[in-house]
Amino acid sequence: MRKNGVNKNLWLERLLRHTAQVSASETLEGAWSFGSAELDGLRLPCYAQGTGALPVAAYGLRADGSPVLVCSEGRTIKPEIQAAAGFRERGTVWVCQYEHSCGALLFTGSGDRRRWLVIEGTGGHIGFPKGHIEQGEDIAATVRRELREEVHVTNFRYIDSYRVDAQVITRKNREKAVTYFLASFDPAENILRKQEKEIVNLWLLPYEEARSRVNTALDRELIDKAQRLLEALK
Repeated sequence: MRKNGVNKNLWLERLLRHTAQVSASETLEGAWSFGSAELDGLRLPCYAQGTGALPVAAYGLRADGSPVLVCSEGRTIKPEIQAAAGFRERGTVWVCQYEHSCGALLFTGSGDRRRWLVIEGTGGHIGFPKGHIEQGEDIAATVRRELREEVHVTNFRYIDSYRVDAQVITRKNREKAVTYFLASFDPAENILRKQEKEIVNLWLLPYEEARSRVNTALDRELIDKAQRLLEALK
């Protein structure tokens, strides 16, 4: 679908962070309302936290292909939008400027025999299992689900005193909060299996090889911090 000769998805992407003039016609639960937003010469349906001039925080494509906006000063993530929109937006696919992913660095063994689980996603990122928080989940529930779905690990043990919260900018220029934990697992109790639609490869690697295989500075910082902590716990 196109708007003035421009692909609709690309046009909607360009609206993210732009300021819209928002008016409310219906009050929803919490601080949310439903109404309309005016920008780029158009009036579009809109879910919002507040009224007046607000940045576009997300957009949705309904089942019929029509767009709907989300406007908010805050860092609104998909589960919050889904809770506010409720049944009326069933089937709407949301794209958010701000995201929150959670995951874990998994290792097995100790000392020279310690091995780290490293995965390669279909998008080319090589790092550690993680994924977006979904509606109704807290951080711990997201980690459990992502480890189960991505690498089929269901039996693991968190290592106390390791948690990393960081802010990154994605390749699509979106803001993402990431939260990582550290956990041990036993391959004898977990049959490793990659999620075919998300994961291209998975490896169990010693520290130095794992560190060289991951392809972002954040992932190298994560494994460095984890290695230091485990060495201190000897």
